[in-house]
Amino acid sequence: MRYRADISGLRALAVSPVVLFHADPALAPGGYVGVDVFFVISGYLITSIIAADLAKGGFSLARFYDRRVRRILPAYVFMAVVTTLAALVLLTPAMLMGYGDQLRAASTFLANRYFLSVTSYFGPAAEDLPLLHTWSLAIEEQFYLFWPLLLAGLFHRRLRRALPYVVVAIIAVSLVLATRNAVLRPAPAFFNFGGRIWELALGAVLALGLLPRLRRQQVAEALAAAGVVMILGAIVLFNKSTLFPGATALVPTLGALFILWAGEDGRQTRAGRLLSVAPLVWVGLISYSLYLWHWPLLVGLRLVAGPHPPVAQLAVTVAAAVVLAAVSWRYVEAPFRHVSFTGLRGELRSIGLGVAALAVLVAVGFGLSRAQGLPGRASAAALAAERAAADQWKGTDLCLLGPNRAEPPAACRFGAETPGAPLIALWGDSLANHHAPALDDLARRAGFGLVQITKAGCSARLPDMEGGAGRTTEAGVCEAFRAAAMKAILADPAVRIVVVAGNWDAGGRLGEALDSLAVAVAEITASGRGVIVMAPPVAFASGGGRCVARRRFMGLDEAGCDTPAADAALRGSAIEPALLALQAASPLVRVVIPRARFCDDTTCRPLIDGAVAMTDGGHLNVSGSLALRPEIGAALESLLAALPSRGHVP
Repeated sequence: MRYRADISGLRALAVSPVVLFHADPALAPGGYVGVDVFFVISGYLITSIIAADLAKGGFSLARFYDRRVRRILPAYVFMAVVTTLAALVLLTPAMLMGYGDQLRAASTFLANRYFLSVTSYFGPAAEDLPLLHTWSLAIEEQFYLFWPLLLAGLFHRRLRRALPYVVVAIIAVSLVLATRNAVLRPAPAFFNFGGRIWELALGAVLALGLLPRLRRQQVAEALAAAGVVMILGAIVLFNKSTLFPGATALVPTLGALFILWAGEDGRQTRAGRLLSVAPLVWVGLISYSLYLWHWPLLVGLRLVAGPHPPVAQLAVTVAAAVVLAAVSWRYVEAPFRHVSFTGLRGELRSIGLGVAALAVLVAVGFGLSRAQGLPGRASAAALAAERAAADQWKGTDLCLLGPNRAEPPAACRFGAETPGAPLIALWGDSLANHHAPALDDLARRAGFGLVQITKAGCSARLPDMEGGAGRTTEAGVCEAFRAAAMKAILADPAVRIVVVAGNWDAGGRLGEALDSLAVAVAEITASGRGVIVMAPPVAFASGGGRCVARRRFMGLDEAGCDTPAADAALRGSAIEPALLALQAASPLVRVVIPRARFCDDTTCRPLIDGAVAMTDGGHLNVSGSLALRPEIGAALESLLAALPSRGHVP
């Protein structure tokens, strides 16, 4: 296939916003669309090569995979080896165990499936996953497994007529699936292969000659210019809130297709000449290596400097990624791409060497996981902090419901086991779940049972069963859970106290959430039950308990895990007064505000009385929950005194 400089420039237009977005989303709010542009380019180039060979009757799977091995694996293996060595120095034992799993998944091109499996409420943050970016490589490699075979079958003279219909059907089905999932199931929409095929197949449409040749220069000029505008527009106008991928991805992907289409048959356009300028072409040449290197380097920077490094450090890190990419391209990518493995035996040898290199990486990943992340590398203090950060309430797995679950399990009964004991109901999301250790202990002492009614990402409030346009499936399940929780609480005469908690500002509609909470609290108190409302704890962008474990492991100052008390007070000022107003309005409401336990006059720390109190940046561990027993116990005792039937909490 003839080299096109404008495609190298298009690669630069794809990789640059991805790097900027990962460095700081404010630099390129929609920079993630660069990956989708890459998919279109890849689909076009790969299909062009396959189609040309099939048309000549000389297509060979061995030759095809030999080319893929030499194109993809050397740079990937180089990055994986260096990243693994860095991981041994930077990652705590628990993180290194997870890294071993990442390395296995990435080296078997199943990274998209793996990262989907660990995308959960308490899963690791993106900034803790050095190989997260390999999900897109997995998508491409999965495409390469079936696409050549499909095309080889469809190029048969008896099936050739069906080729356009099959390709268009694949695009249509995949696009519909992606669009549906973008609304209903965002995480699968992002990682699932089925919702990404259409982007690769879009480039294939052009490579297979299914689009008409452009005969007029003016049309080509307009298409190329529109393509550049569409890609740049998506980079600037899209953001993390944009429903993506799916139909919205048509903007950057069609933009890429238009640029590729306009440059067919050796045609030059103004946009094509702009993309062919030397600096853009050079960035395009190193784009694959730059994509491989930028993310592990940014992860390493944030592990050391925190989640929001200074601009100068980000700039140096991006520059280092460019330098490493240039080295990788010059001394790893280019030499292997130009090695000639002639004949079937040579091609199979090339493939075998590639598979062997991947097998070694898989074995290393397995070893890191099996060795529990090599805990001998860590100090006793670091290991203690890591254990504390992982110390969650025993009922979390069973009683904090995950996606698509609306009915609380009957087994979520704690506290005193006395039959017929009065009950405390704990209702809310994960910010309610983390108070269960303290409530379990207090309930046992008071002779109360504890019923846990919690669902991740579903804060306590009045259910909105009317729904709304664009609501995800999980949002509907959450509303059903809220309705079930209210019904269970109001229907059980044994429930005397309801403890409610939640991340009410999730979703950016805090006012509506607090108003809805007020109505739910009023309904509960009208039934003669008491309510304790728990304000959210301090939020630590650093990662809270995980940050303490990381910094102790690396021997760094733990002050990097802290947050200014003024920032915590500002966040609290949006929520705490509204909760206190509920208390002022009813004698059956009490409010507990944990913030003071984490903060002095200037600083908030993810510690209480010197002990790690957080699992991550927003959730208490068991120790942190138990440390709040005095405040919760005082509220409970006061509230029981106000109820018709009085009790006592020691």
